[in-house]
Parts: sequence; C-alpha cells; structure tokens
Amino acid sequence: MNKPVKLTPTIEARRQDLIRGTIRSIAQLGYANSTVQTICDAAGLSRGLIGHYFNGKEDLLLQAFRYLTERLDDHVRRALRQVGDDPFRRLLAVAIVTFSEPQIRRDTAPVWLAFWGVARWNPEMLAVHRELYARYRRWIERMIKAAAANRQLELDSRRAALTFTQLVDGLWFGWVMEEDYDLDEARHVLSSWVFETFNENPEDHADLYEILAQVSSGDPIA
Repeated sequence: MNKPVKLTPTIEARRQDLIRGTIRSIAQLGYANSTVQTICDAAGLSRGLIGHYFNGKEDLLLQAFRYLTERLDDHVRRALRQVGDDPFRRLLAVAIVTFSEPQIRRDTAPVWLAFWGVARWNPEMLAVHRELYARYRRWIERMIKAAAANRQLELDSRRAALTFTQLVDGLWFGWVMEEDYDLDEARHVLSSWVFETFNENPEDHADLYEILAQVSSGDPIA
C-alpha cells in the first residue's frame, strides 16, 4: 500500500491545475459566467474532482487571488535581490517591476477585479485582502523610512507609503479599465513620484532598468 505522503504531489498538482483553470476561465468568461464546469474544462479535469480540493467557486477565487499575490510577491522580492541594499533603489525597483510583464497582464487582471468585487461582502476574502495589503504597505513604509533616513530627509513614511500603494492601485485599475495608457507610462508615473519624493536624479539609477528587465523576462504567472 502506498504511504499517504506519496499522494501529496498529486494533490498539490491538482489544486494548482484548478487554480490556473480558475484564472483562465475568469479571464475568458468573467467571474459571473465562470462555473465549476468551465473551471474544470479550463483545467482539463473532471468536474467531480473539484469538491475534493476546494469548497466551490468562491474558495477557488480566494485561492487564485492568493496564488497571484504570492507569485507577484516572489517576483518583486527576486528583483530586489538584484539591486543591492540601498532602500531607495529597492523602492525604485518595486516601482519598476510592479508595472512590468509578465507579472501584470490583461488576461489575469479579471481575477483581481473579481476578487475585489466579491471580497467586500465575503468576510474571509475581506480578511485576506486586508491582511495582505496591510503587510504590503508596512513593507513599503519601512523602505521609505530607511531611504529617507539615509538621505536625511524629513518624510512622513506612513503617508508616503499610502501614496505609493494607492498610486499603484489607481494606475493599475486605470490601465485595466480605460486602456488609455500602457505599462511604460504607468511605470514612468510611479517611478517619477519616487524620484521627486527623494530628490534623486533618474540618470543616476538608469542601470536599474536593464537589471530588472532581465528579472521580468521570466515565466508568466499563470
């Protein structure tokens, strides 16, 4: 008889297939039109399997949101390892890679929109959203505080972190919904705010773009 531990890779693989199937189904059909059947079809799995791994469509949406968030977080942190310890350059790196493919794509954007549309009325989803975003803002705030201290600038790091994160959300939402500007322009707006806030010359950090372009050339997130 096989030991239970031998089932773990198969279970995890099936869960990952269904999460990716959820992302593909929502991207193609939208959240309202995605069903257990369309998700399983997109995952290439039998409909009967879904109940073994998840508690329905909302649970899958939650796990898909976690998956995308974790992949984005991994990508950003991998980028930071390439730019050294200067907190300003690390903050600038976040601004650059946040609006770089393959981590931000129109075909995965509907999952974020679907999650935000449902989470406000789902306590579990709302708790996950608040936990992840609070953690992200605190992380950005620490970088801003350290960068300001290094440059002997008086800066309200909490408000600056709120500005940075809300610029990210606003630019991302506009990019998805309006299609009036591209990722390059969104990246320019955010990085320009970083340069202006810290009185830094963009030419002094031009090498970052080439370094981070190599990091951003990895596999798509879904």
